[in-house]
Amino acid sequence: MIKFDLFFFIKNFFNLGFIQISGILLQFLLMPLITRRYGVEIFGEFVLTTNFAYLIGNLINFGTNQTEIKKISINHDNNNKLSLFISNTLWLRMFIFFVFSFFSLFFIFIYSNNYILIWLSLLPFLIAEIFNPIYFLIGIEKLSWITWGNIITRSISYLLIFFTTIKLNDSILLNLFIGTPLLVFYLVLMLFLLKQYQLKLCKPNIDFIIKNLKNNFHVTFNGSVGMLQQTIFLFFIANNYSMSILGSYAIIDKLLNAFRQFISVFSTSIYPRSAQIFYNNKPAWLTFRFQIRRLYIYFSLIASLILFYFSEQIVTLISNDHNRMTSYFIKLLSPSLIFLSMNATNVLDFLLNEQYEGMFIVSIFILINTILISFILTSHIYNISIGWYPLLIEASCFFIYTYAVKKFKLNAI
Repeated sequence: MIKFDLFFFIKNFFNLGFIQISGILLQFLLMPLITRRYGVEIFGEFVLTTNFAYLIGNLINFGTNQTEIKKISINHDNNNKLSLFISNTLWLRMFIFFVFSFFSLFFIFIYSNNYILIWLSLLPFLIAEIFNPIYFLIGIEKLSWITWGNIITRSISYLLIFFTTIKLNDSILLNLFIGTPLLVFYLVLMLFLLKQYQLKLCKPNIDFIIKNLKNNFHVTFNGSVGMLQQTIFLFFIANNYSMSILGSYAIIDKLLNAFRQFISVFSTSIYPRSAQIFYNNKPAWLTFRFQIRRLYIYFSLIASLILFYFSEQIVTLISNDHNRMTSYFIKLLSPSLIFLSMNATNVLDFLLNEQYEGMFIVSIFILINTILISFILTSHIYNISIGWYPLLIEASCFFIYTYAVKKFKLNAI
């Protein structure tokens, strides 16, 4: 019988997830800092714009953080090929960035010039994604370079926000404080890598750009749908409710996102061993899968109980306010963690079976489901109805994926 190796998990958890963990910790530090100093309204605006920036950053990246790792790893001793891969990746990302920028500015000037400052405040974050070299560092097994750099960068952002008192354009300056240190770090790191490995930037290869636009579409779409689950609903709230309501829900959004990142780190940590067991012994994989899901349930159940019974204390800690609506939202959030964690094994089934087209189909259904639930809940007359979103979306995603796993017979022996 295959047993879950706790030591193996802990080792991989910290080796692969240090960046995400530092990001989660920064989120927990930023929430009380921003909400207490500027109020939940500004925090709501900040979360809305940063979620949008992460979504566009994922589009600019266009799956290259996943697809280029193998190429870098295989050719890590070939400087000519490394130069070609890193150059083509940069050109692809620049192309997507300029296309997005053109259409963004076009719609801003047509519909509302009020959004121009918000768009400019997100530029450092978006440009940083062009130069983000994490795929290269994973390929050459030097991930520690970006790990510690990200920790330092996030710390600088926190200190900028902590020591600076903002009186005008609060959310815009907060975006700059987050994005600018990241941009400087990625630029310096990219220049260092070019010099250290004697790499040269090549001319853009049109065939490569077209090929990657086709090949990486499914990966990009699947990743974007996961982000859209949160971003779409925030836009619906901003369009139908006050900024204070948006701020109250933004706290829930950050808590849910933090838990999602923990699950992501967990899944990444066990993926190598899961792949070995899956390809060598399918019945053993099903046993191992059951053990993983049971661990997910235990972990999420504990987290859910903490959120449910200490919701008021959590709200007070974050915002220094006894906001009953936010406390109610947290109670509704708690059972959604169970569905979110259990669904991780369904996603793992698709990845192990390399059913990327199947994931694409599932993502389309989830996107439609996200829009429908968002529309229905925000059309309701009562503000508290929006608190049901995490539970409804995570439960429905779990059932959609579970049905798809059976439909595609991913666990058939």
